[in-house]
Amino acid sequence: MPSRRTLMETHEAFAILADTDRQHVLTELLENDGRATVGALADQLAARQQNRAAELEREHAKLRLVHDHLPRLAAHDVIEYDRENGVVVLEDVADLEPYLTDPTRRRTIPLDP
Repeated sequence: MPSRRTLMETHEAFAILADTDRQHVLTELLENDGRATVGALADQLAARQQNRAAELEREHAKLRLVHDHLPRLAAHDVIEYDRENGVVVLEDVADLEPYLTDPTRRRTIPLDP
């Protein structure tokens, strides 16, 4: 697939990173060779919410991923999301990575409550 890389606008980067769940999804992908299943990402989000991956919280996390976070990240070409197989692959986070990895820049992201 040919690359259509353009610089992401700052407001786009902040919109993507405004939700802490999306930040955690991207960080998890960065730390795991850019690939994960929806189930593994749901486990991570559920564990973050409850300090344990309770089944109900895992299902809520999976719903948030499938219906909100993953489509939004895919729409910005940050990830490739295969709904059929439940696989998420990190695509292009060059514009977002500094906000995810640099603690001083992380503080400038407006977070959700």
